[in-house]
Amino acid sequence: MRVEHKERVLDLVTFKIKDVLLFNEKKSVNVLNNDDHVIAEVKKLSFSGNEKGKTFVLEQNGEQSILGIKKGRLIFATYRFQINDEEFILKDNPVNSILYFCVNGVIHGKKLRIEENWNKEIELKVDGQKVALIKPKSLALEATVLMNEEALHHSQLFSLTCLMYFMYKIYKDETEIIENMIGEWL
Repeated sequence: MRVEHKERVLDLVTFKIKDVLLFNEKKSVNVLNNDDHVIAEVKKLSFSGNEKGKTFVLEQNGEQSILGIKKGRLIFATYRFQINDEEFILKDNPVNSILYFCVNGVIHGKKLRIEENWNKEIELKVDGQKVALIKPKSLALEATVLMNEEALHHSQLFSLTCLMYFMYKIYKDETEIIENMIGEWL
């Protein structure tokens, strides 16, 4: 797929995050290319300093990337993203996260913003330019991801995009609980 973007044309690569068994039997979720070949695998992980059950590892070509929610939050999450022996901190945007999923951070001097749009899709922007779009399926642990081919070659962006999908699922589950509690009070 090709998309016109300002003065240049961008090639987009499509891949899928798909779990048939919802982490029960298999204990992992596959990331598949257009030909349904596994290109990466995501697993839950226990990680010191992170909340229990809220850390995931992506394994691709013998390398691992880890994303989890740091312990000690009250309302807004702090995310620990680890790749290639480096750790980066991303945080819920305290204003926007009340209304929709929105995370900000900096990786190697580049400003990242991961946020839910009006179509309930997640956009990943680097220095204000959209480089990936996650389209979650509503009834399954599955998503289609469109990523700028140039960004796909950066392991940090590929890993973060795949792993952030799971943080979005956690956010949606937690906000649903809060909405139900508020609904009961009213």
